[in-house]
Amino acid sequence: MISIIYDYINWEEKQIIKKLQEENIEYNIINAKDEPLNITGKNSKIGDVAFIRCVSHRRSLYYSAILENQGIRTINSFNIFNITGNKIITSAYLYKNNIPTPESTVSFSKDAAIGVCNSYGYPVVFKPASGSWGRMVSLIKNDNMAETIFSMNDMVNESGVYYIQRYVERPPRDIRAILINHDISAAVYRYSNDGWKTNLYRGGKVEKAALSDYDREIIIKASEIFDAGVIGIDAMESPDGIKIHEINGRVEFKGASRVYGDKIINDVVNFLKSTS
Repeated sequence: MISIIYDYINWEEKQIIKKLQEENIEYNIINAKDEPLNITGKNSKIGDVAFIRCVSHRRSLYYSAILENQGIRTINSFNIFNITGNKIITSAYLYKNNIPTPESTVSFSKDAAIGVCNSYGYPVVFKPASGSWGRMVSLIKNDNMAETIFSMNDMVNESGVYYIQRYVERPPRDIRAILINHDISAAVYRYSNDGWKTNLYRGGKVEKAALSDYDREIIIKASEIFDAGVIGIDAMESPDGIKIHEINGRVEFKGASRVYGDKIINDVVNFLKSTS
C-alpha cells in the first residue's frame, strides 16, 4: 500500500490521489498534523511506501528519518529532504559534485556579509537558507539595501546567517525541470510576471523548455547526487552555460502541467507503483 503523507492538500496531491483511484491502486492518506508518529515502534497505518508531500520541511524531515529507520521506503528520502531543505547545504553539494552553480558565500555577521556583497559587486542575490516560493529572496543593489534586507532577515529568519550569491546575467526566465527516478519528466521555462523572480507561485508564465543535450546532462547529473525520488531542479541560462541554483525536495508541478498535461502525474504514479 502507498501512504500519502501530507499537511495541506494541494493540487498535486489531489491529482495523484485521483490517478491512484483510477488505477485501483491501494493507498491511504495521512495528515501529518493529526497523526502522532511512533519513533520507537511500528506505525501500523503506514504502507510499504510513504510518499511524503508535507509543505513543512520539518515534518518531511522527521517523517522520512523515522520511517526509513523502520524499513519503510520513503519518497522522498531523508537524504533528499535533509540536503534540499537548506540552500547553503545544497550549494555545497552542488560544488562537491562539480555541478555548475552560481558563486555563493555564507557569512555569519552583517558586516562580513556586506563585505561579500562588495567583493562580488552589486547587484547580488540574497536568499534565506530555507524557504520556498521566493519569499525573502532579494536582489540587493547597494550597501543601504543590504543593511535593510539583512535586518529584516534577522527578524523573521535565522539571525546571523547570510547566504549570498553572485548575480547571474540571464534571460528573463529560468528553467524548472521535474525529475522522477533520475529521468526528466518535464522541463519548462518560467517567466517573471513582476520583477526578476520567476516563481510561478508569484504569477509568472510557463512554456516548454528546449533543453540542449548539455543542459539535460547537467540536470540529470545534479539529480544523481541523491537517490531516486521526485524532485525539482531549477537552472539559469548564463553566458557560459546553465547553472543549477536550487533543488526542491517537495516539488510543485501544477504550472508545468499546464503545458505537459497529465504526463507528470502519470510518471509520478508509475514510479510509486514500481517502488511498492
